[in-house]
Amino acid sequence: MSSSAADLANEYERGEIDEVPKGTKGKRSKAEQVEHKHAHPEGDTRRIVENAVNGEEKRKEKERERTTSGSSKSEK
Repeated sequence: MSSSAADLANEYERGEIDEVPKGTKGKRSKAEQVEHKHAHPEGDTRRIVENAVNGEEKRKEKERERTTSGSSKSEK
């Protein structure tokens, strides 16, 4: 049975391993991050819709506060 170091050396020689990372502590390089980044088909649509919905909710809440405080003043 061969050692794992020998197996790694053989894989490296055959080209199965591109480069042995040195001191990366498991983090990807910037090039690897870009390479493995998947494009989102929806893009920023989700953020735009969420922002619009939140704005609408805030507007309705302010309207309710205004009508509630306005009706309590008229009762006095």
